[in-house]
Amino acid sequence: MRLIYTSDLHSYLFPTMYHIPGVSNMGHYRIMASYEKDEDTVVIDGGDNLQGSALSKYVMDRNVFSPFPQAEAMKKAGVDYLVPGNHDFNYGYSLFSSFYKESGGKILAANLIDRSGELEILPHVVRTDSSGLRVGFTGLITDYVNVWEKKENLENFEITDSFSAARRELAWLKENADVSVLIYHGGYECDLKTGETLQTTNENIACRICRELDYDLVLTAHQHRKVDLMEIAGTKTLQCPSFAFLYGEIFIDRNGITGGLKSPKNQVSPMEREKKDLGEEVEVWLDGKLGEIDRAIPAPSNLESMLKGNHIADFFNFLQLQATGADISCSALNNNLYSFSRNVTVREILASYQYPNSICTVEVGEKEIRQALERCAEFFILTEEGPSISKAFLEPKAELYNYDYYYGLSYSFDLSRPLGHRVTRLLWKGQEIGEKKLTLAMSNYRVTGAGGYPMFVGKNVKNFELDLQDEAIKYFKDHEGSIISWPYADFTTTGY
Repeated sequence: MRLIYTSDLHSYLFPTMYHIPGVSNMGHYRIMASYEKDEDTVVIDGGDNLQGSALSKYVMDRNVFSPFPQAEAMKKAGVDYLVPGNHDFNYGYSLFSSFYKESGGKILAANLIDRSGELEILPHVVRTDSSGLRVGFTGLITDYVNVWEKKENLENFEITDSFSAARRELAWLKENADVSVLIYHGGYECDLKTGETLQTTNENIACRICRELDYDLVLTAHQHRKVDLMEIAGTKTLQCPSFAFLYGEIFIDRNGITGGLKSPKNQVSPMEREKKDLGEEVEVWLDGKLGEIDRAIPAPSNLESMLKGNHIADFFNFLQLQATGADISCSALNNNLYSFSRNVTVREILASYQYPNSICTVEVGEKEIRQALERCAEFFILTEEGPSISKAFLEPKAELYNYDYYYGLSYSFDLSRPLGHRVTRLLWKGQEIGEKKLTLAMSNYRVTGAGGYPMFVGKNVKNFELDLQDEAIKYFKDHEGSIISWPYADFTTTGY
């Protein structure tokens, strides 16, 4: 049996990264053209299809595409089974349901329950190849979706404990199949070279599954890591990087499991040609000029951005304050940082802030603010060469999007001080916060405590049904003809 495996495509159908114009050898359309399906081929996707690219933004905002281009691609790719990813819940039940019904494949998710009963969700399935080999499959979603996702988007769903479901399903597969395969929308919590535990939450538990259970193959996702076929405690495992740069081709027979990651064919695919008009529409939209700012903002390195502040992050914080009337704001940027030209385009907005997050406010005091800032200060370590970014936020997955830039405060980090004691200046409107309560604007992702910010959980939250990408585009349109500027954050780092 041959498995074709994709995951974390994030609506990258065409061979382009969108943040810069041009063609790269990537995209679901090119993967689709790189294999031919036969009776012994099973096509599987590990989730995160609906969100993430400029194409997704274009499609979702217009709500006029039927079927979804992402679902149409899955159907033409011959997908047999799909394991939902955490981002597939971002748009609520109706769009989730439409996508999966239009995709042509079966939902495989042993820890996902549809309370409405509308969707057919398989906990497991067995496929027999032409040699008579029975290969059993089950799927899991990281149960951390319950932490991240808006409650209203999960109101028809129940997502249960991942590990318990993995153990239960393995018992069934052992009785009913010759080979057991788990497709898990979650990643590795350990260093794959040393085995050292790097994460202690339940977000990613693939190492534990490999060590404590006896699956033959565990296909992982979610972390966007390039992990070619390898072995953990006797279990073969693999993970595709994001955005359809590589896919998995795995062979299973009575002698074992072989294969690995592959690049798509570097040639124009039939669906690229068929969907050419859609691709061109998206590119024209991305290059649309929104307005002029007072000076271009070049892209810094991640370290420079964190040490000195980022004026693009200031812009998104400025917008959050404008939209909510909050006292202070925090926002995060992507792992990869981009620039603003003097004439800002839609492409530049979406490159710098890729998340379909809504805006919230939470009521906090000095204690919570200080705790959150100390969390940000943990991103730095000091070496003989000077400050650098801590390995803890680069491995096993780069999580620079969990560093928050604050706005409306005057604050400083002294990197020579021990962790937990690095915030040496913390003022609001030139005075100590003291006993005051302030409203802090942030994303709906951060307000859940995700990324290491439990101090925000259980606070008085107000939700604004506003998308920050939309707010940025709207702000430029509302100030058409003006040269736009915004204040810089008052932030410094010392001690090096």
